[in-house]
Amino acid sequence: MSKKFLDKAKSFWMGGSKKTEDALGATSDHEDINSLSKALVGGLGALGDYYFPPDLVGGCCPRVAGEEQDIVWNAAAEAADTERIHIVWQAKGDKIWYLAIQSADQSSHPDTWCPFASLLPSMKDAALPPIVYTYFSEETATMMTLLSDGLQIHRGTASVVRAKAERIARELDEAPIIDLVPDRIAKLTPFPWYSLSLFEERARRVLATVVVFSSIIFACFAILIWLGAAMSTVTANADLEEIRVRSERKSLELLRSVQLQRASPMRKKLAAFSDLNDGLLTLNGYLEIYTIIDGKAVWRAVIPKNITANRIKEIGGQMLETDDRGVIIGNSRESLTIEKSKSRRRRR
Repeated sequence: MSKKFLDKAKSFWMGGSKKTEDALGATSDHEDINSLSKALVGGLGALGDYYFPPDLVGGCCPRVAGEEQDIVWNAAAEAADTERIHIVWQAKGDKIWYLAIQSADQSSHPDTWCPFASLLPSMKDAALPPIVYTYFSEETATMMTLLSDGLQIHRGTASVVRAKAERIARELDEAPIIDLVPDRIAKLTPFPWYSLSLFEERARRVLATVVVFSSIIFACFAILIWLGAAMSTVTANADLEEIRVRSERKSLELLRSVQLQRASPMRKKLAAFSDLNDGLLTLNGYLEIYTIIDGKAVWRAVIPKNITANRIKEIGGQMLETDDRGVIIGNSRESLTIEKSKSRRRRR
């Protein structure tokens, strides 16, 4: 399936991605885009409880405008060691921050969301990096460290994660540590996971539906064309004699029109012009003026000086004068005054 089709299908399913971004609290900055604006997702009501996946991975990539999804997908697939992943990402400026999990892990916890996804840089609930977010459960603890040019995920026991968070905070010049307790998580705006494989399945269904409906429409048109052709054939057979008579009448009218055109004065004038032009070509001359005055052709031409008077008479001309271009000939003296000034300006 081509990337161009996928992009079109995304726009079809999303409708107005800008409105969806604003509803979910994404930034209105034209340079900020995220996975939600590229994904096919349901309403927020479809999201259930929050969940911190055990194999959560994350990172930060350089951004290339228009290629964000491909860049994030390649980086996340490599980090998760599989091409079937669920992902969320946020792009701002020249960086892209992302979180990803294997789709197999998400299948065990459908309709859940990860609070870390709502805290990516420039999201509604996010603070300015550097900052450390921690979450402690009864079994294990998870930590996300956000930098202006990086993102790190750590997981371990509560004591190990707490010590690591304090050490990283000191290294980052006393960066704040925010503990994600249930009350704080409840105030976050849920941000859903995006699965490209899910999108491909929906896109395939859209494509299949379009193909089926297109086939039905094409078949209907074919049937209509066949019925029209059959009816036309029946009608044509019934009116065959009338069509034959009408065709003969039109043919006779065409023949009469051709004969009239052959005998028309305009045809004679065109023939005379053609003969004159052919004669000048044999003399290595060229026609300078040819016009019709009171129904009479008046022309002037220039030929080389070595042309004899007999050859000039053969084309119906006479020598009028001589200049630096050669011998000026014409069929009357009147041709010398026609557009002569215009001809001189053109020579200059």
